[in-house]
Amino acid sequence: MTNKVLPPDLIDEKSDNQEGLMTWAGHLTELRGRILKALFFFVLVFIVLYPFSGKILEILMLPLAQAMQKAGGSHRMIFTGVAEGFVTHLKLSAFGAAVLSFPFLAFQIWRFVVPALYENERRFVRPLFIASPILFVLGAFFVFFALMPVAFRFLLSFQQLATSDKVLPVVLEARLSEYLSFLMTLILAFGISFQLPVVLVILGKLGVITARNLKDFRRYAIVFIFIAAAVLTPPDVISQLALAVPLIFLYESAVWCIQSLEKKDDQGYK
Repeated sequence: MTNKVLPPDLIDEKSDNQEGLMTWAGHLTELRGRILKALFFFVLVFIVLYPFSGKILEILMLPLAQAMQKAGGSHRMIFTGVAEGFVTHLKLSAFGAAVLSFPFLAFQIWRFVVPALYENERRFVRPLFIASPILFVLGAFFVFFALMPVAFRFLLSFQQLATSDKVLPVVLEARLSEYLSFLMTLILAFGISFQLPVVLVILGKLGVITARNLKDFRRYAIVFIFIAAAVLTPPDVISQLALAVPLIFLYESAVWCIQSLEKKDDQGYK
């Protein structure tokens, strides 16, 4: 039985296909390794934080406790499930691990994409990877120190619904799981919302949008921002403005950044 001799062009094509497959396999292997490192770091931080979950709970309860000191009320929080206390400690540890693992996850993403970037692209992307965790933390701090005191001051004004002596009193007994879900959802929502300029700048660099597009879309963007603020925040005007105003500022900062990049590109072509 004779061996078939392939033409040189087919041999080259076959070699290129094998090299391409090996390249993709190498990328997938590296991506899997980066994901596993991020998961391992998350689990490690989770284990380290679990003994301190009570301290995390105390910190997260500060806004409501301070608001109750001023507005009055039961000055306590309840849970109704037998396993709710244990599950709460798990949730608090996972929440803390997710927040602290975010910079490490961003670093792993950076290490995965940086070999495929040119030097000028690295100079562009590097500040974004640094800015993203910072903006996330700023969003979380904004919720904790600016939004929550105002929101709880408003919400606690409804902690007693029935005031007549002829009927049974209807008063607030804050439930632990609902409070933590409410607060942690707001922190994550604001942290993600504060990524708006990063996303817009990347889209601008890719040529998907321009500064002129954002300027023309500004009025609609403001409407969408206020709608998002109404959905994400408690139902009072002050809380909605507390989210809408920073997002509008971040939107305008993205317009300025994209405009600066466009000017640099124009000067580079000249």
